[in-house]
Amino acid sequence: MDQWTYNVLVVDMTGMMKPSITKMWEVRGPDGLTDWDRLQNMGREGWELVNVATVATGQNTSQVVFTFKRKAAA
Repeated sequence: MDQWTYNVLVVDMTGMMKPSITKMWEVRGPDGLTDWDRLQNMGREGWELVNVATVATGQNTSQVVFTFKRKAAA
């Protein structure tokens, strides 16, 4: 039976006048990467996207949570 390792990428939508998913492409973190860069890197590292969920605060989406899996090392 296959064993799996899981990982998440959380995109923070707070701190914006009007939350927008385009923040993934526009805002760079302290490491110089955007959340889009991080998402692409996970794909290159063999992570498979298995779920996307939003976290809402009131009527606004405050976070988008991407869940990934890949086979665990033997």
